[in-house]
Amino acid sequence: MSNQFALEINNVSKKYKVYNKPYHRLIELFNFGTAYQEIEALKDISFKVKKGSTYGIVGPNGSGKSTLLQVVTGILQPTVGNVIVKGRVSALLELGAGFNMEYTGRENIFLYASILGVEKQEIEQKIDNIINFAQIGEFIDRPVKTYSSGMYVRLAFAVAINVEPEILIVDEALAVGDESFQRKCFRKFEELKEQGVTILLVTHSLGLVKMFCDEAVLIYKGELIEQGHPNHVINVYTKLIADIENGNTVIDQKKEAADDIRIDLESKQNNGSSEFRYGNKDGEILDYHIYGENGNNSKIFKHGEKIHISVTLKYNKNVPNSLVAYTVKTISGVEVTGTNTDFEKVDLSNRDEGDMVEVIFEQNISLNAGDYVISLGFIEIVEDQIVVMDRRYDVVTFKVAETKKAAGLVDPNVEISVKDINIMSSKE
Repeated sequence: MSNQFALEINNVSKKYKVYNKPYHRLIELFNFGTAYQEIEALKDISFKVKKGSTYGIVGPNGSGKSTLLQVVTGILQPTVGNVIVKGRVSALLELGAGFNMEYTGRENIFLYASILGVEKQEIEQKIDNIINFAQIGEFIDRPVKTYSSGMYVRLAFAVAINVEPEILIVDEALAVGDESFQRKCFRKFEELKEQGVTILLVTHSLGLVKMFCDEAVLIYKGELIEQGHPNHVINVYTKLIADIENGNTVIDQKKEAADDIRIDLESKQNNGSSEFRYGNKDGEILDYHIYGENGNNSKIFKHGEKIHISVTLKYNKNVPNSLVAYTVKTISGVEVTGTNTDFEKVDLSNRDEGDMVEVIFEQNISLNAGDYVISLGFIEIVEDQIVVMDRRYDVVTFKVAETKKAAGLVDPNVEISVKDINIMSSKE
């Protein structure tokens, strides 16, 4: 295994035997026939995770994400393939699964740490930090069976995240507890990233993947569908979800996803964008462009300038109810702002086949200096369900020039007043 990789998953498959009735196991045991159904939870999964990187794993429920993490941590053995791990692993899978309900919280810290492979002496040095992080107060010396579910999970999280792992594996457990505790968890997560800890993150929060991850993989029905930059993987995942919701049969989603990624060279040359497009084409976004004040088509706008986003639509069938939307994101894929005609109470109902319309959004730029991308969507509403007719991600890039200093992505447009206080008058 190369020293540049902390994890290497090689052609991993995992199969289970499912018996309909208990006595079917006896039929197989005595060679009276096959009485089970074989389910393949993972199918030939391969990817490598570089040291110090954060790797996201996304996919619908039941795709095999948690099974994969259990194989990586050694809880399960693969049917085929192997996993090479280089470094101490701390896993946040089923938090608190190793707790003894009769033990106190303090006793369970040592128990849970031993399961994670941490020596007692090391935990003795860190126990104060763990207790302070968990924020459960005097309950630390009470039996765990008296804990609320939130306290139980917080204690387990505090142990797992404070044992100085070289590889941290997180399964839907990054944010637990109340808002204050969640903020503390995110700060700790960022701290571990800065320290060069390799992180494998399974989550349904696409925002977290965009925010934290360097690379990502999409798993569906046990297969690795796509891997690469988080923004690209999430685009493919979004299309997959739309296909599932629209009742489309996914035969070879990997091939379909690759076929649906359209790199519009002319658009890329003009706008600096790589487009990802999909939809059923009952309606199409024929054209789009962005311009500022006084005919400014440079794609470089001043802070506070009014921009116009023009979208030309064509209906390829009669559509009773529809909307068009735009979203502004950072280059890394974090959504900043956006709206649609439905939110803004603009009527796009009862359109006939062949109709063409131009929708123009006007917005004063309150974004701070930086590079941003625009995504567009043309949607049919059928019984309150969204049906994607044409969705075009990352179609145009624009820049906001720095005309004033401000923190974050959006200018708060704050007004500040200063008033002198007469100290002598206040004393009187």
